[in-house]
Amino acid sequence: MRRSTPVAPCAVADEWPRRQHSGRLLAAPSQGPDLHSGPLIPAEPSFTSGGTLFSERYGDVYFSAAGGIEETRHVFLHGNDLSARWRDRARFTIVETGFGSGLNFLAAWQAFRAEAPASARLHFVSVEKHPFRGRDLATIHAAWPQLAALSRELIAEYPPLVPGFHRLHFEGGRVSLTLLFGEAAGLLGELDACADAFFLDGFAPAKNPDMWTEALCGQLARIAAPDATAATWSVAGSVREALAAAGFTVEKRPGFGHKREMLVARCAWRERPEPAAARSAIVVGAGIAGASCALALARRGIDVTLIDAGAAAASAASANPAGVVRPFPTLEQGGRSRFTWAAYFYACRHYASTLADPASHARTGVLQLARDPAQEEKLRRALMEFGVGPEVARPVGEQEGARLCGAAIAGPGVWYEGAGWVAGPAAARATLHAAGGRLTTLWNTEAAAIRSEEGIVEAIDAHGRVLAGADAVILANGHRAAALAAARALRLRPVRGQVSFIPAAAHLRAIVCREGYVTPAIGGAHVVGATFDERNVDEAPRREDHLANLARAERMLPGMFREAKPEDLAAWVGLRCVSRDRRPLLGEIEPRIHGCLALGSRGFTWAPLAAELVASRLAGDPLPIERGVAAELSPARFAGDQPQ
Repeated sequence: MRRSTPVAPCAVADEWPRRQHSGRLLAAPSQGPDLHSGPLIPAEPSFTSGGTLFSERYGDVYFSAAGGIEETRHVFLHGNDLSARWRDRARFTIVETGFGSGLNFLAAWQAFRAEAPASARLHFVSVEKHPFRGRDLATIHAAWPQLAALSRELIAEYPPLVPGFHRLHFEGGRVSLTLLFGEAAGLLGELDACADAFFLDGFAPAKNPDMWTEALCGQLARIAAPDATAATWSVAGSVREALAAAGFTVEKRPGFGHKREMLVARCAWRERPEPAAARSAIVVGAGIAGASCALALARRGIDVTLIDAGAAAASAASANPAGVVRPFPTLEQGGRSRFTWAAYFYACRHYASTLADPASHARTGVLQLARDPAQEEKLRRALMEFGVGPEVARPVGEQEGARLCGAAIAGPGVWYEGAGWVAGPAAARATLHAAGGRLTTLWNTEAAAIRSEEGIVEAIDAHGRVLAGADAVILANGHRAAALAAARALRLRPVRGQVSFIPAAAHLRAIVCREGYVTPAIGGAHVVGATFDERNVDEAPRREDHLANLARAERMLPGMFREAKPEDLAAWVGLRCVSRDRRPLLGEIEPRIHGCLALGSRGFTWAPLAAELVASRLAGDPLPIERGVAAELSPARFAGDQPQ
């Protein structure tokens, strides 16, 4: 709750005056790699003699001594008139400055549950530089037994304290929480949203004035819906002036507890249109990308028709019996790196909530071995510079790595606690099952063309028959999308990958990876792979690929498979899809046609968040990642290219 984040002046302080003159919304520049500048420093719980949560860092309380939940309801819920406003809204977005104890979120969630229509959705976005640890939140929340059930759900989903965007879902997606961990100015500058209400709840301006600057209020104005309101317990002159300079009209109202007054504010403009939301969509492809898109859309009340050439989910590249879910740390701090970390945490939560059968997944931990001392140092620096703590990933020496894996290994590396594997078909089936009654499936059906017709977009088969019509289409069918006219300019490429199944030979407890990977025994065999061939993309198993996989395994786990012979091994072959720059293609390809494509060998890690990003665009929801990152991954980066 009431806390503040030191921020630097933002480059868009003059955005509101330019908005007034131009009549259009101007985008702020991306904050880039400065968003992540090392590990977060967690808040440490402290209390006044009266039992009120207190910050030693800022010398201020998180909420009124007269009652935290009562203050939240008076200032933020009533101050923004939420009870009346969300009763007739299909979706409602709240943006908060200062997550703190999470009390404002829990109180808003409780009220939304009681007062909003059952079909409505709530998006709550909150920024926090010094978040509490999950175990500390559990202690703090004990003061509010009326919120105990919601608190347990929050803490169960609460992310690790790593900088960046973290999206959590509750009640089957009816309520979403997006936590922005880090500096407020940079993160709010990267937020793409259309906010209906703001909770301004940093520490007192006298304690932390940077949380109440004109620049920060200008960022709020940038994302405000035309009827947006704001509320805060502070009536400081600097706060009133900052809000007014950003374009809000401000008034005082009776305060709570010992505070005689509080502030409410309202937008003073009307030119920003509400994002158009799709009501129906076609998803082409039922691998992990398509299944994830179907679920992300269904959570938003969007009716989905899923079309796939196979007879069941994950019948092509996603049929891998053991897809690895792990981070991919790099010193490159651009969009792909930031997306990958966010996607990893999101995927872990997704599979934990959808895969009930322990035979379909396991969080064994993953040990990434360094190729040489130079890469070992790069991995260490990447973890440090991104702000990843040891509870997520940590460097380990050869001896500790061997102990964690239960086998002799070829050197030091990085241990990813909680990473693991998922069975591709099971993951896709469970994801589709979670989509529920909003989903219609067309199996053994090929979408040969996509066309726009009188305000809708249609999928057409090879005989010219309409398979389905909807407001939008998402292409999630990997390299097969290249056959469709809309995707030809993207120049998608298939990449052949073969994995080998080696009969269980050791008590390997964790996945080991370097150029490839080796899993613990799954169904009586280790899965070893995978090859990466862009030239010869047939799908027949090859002896030379078995030899290549055995060589990979030997370089990671010396001697473990010395008795294995390639002619005795079974195989699985799949064709993955990559783009020219090896980054995913997520978003609009052309009007009404979107892509969730080019996930390459990282599909099981990337797909759930990739789908959430695409669905958020279609539904007009806040994006789950930085807008600069979304732009880097958009198909628009290849705009103007000619089909080949």
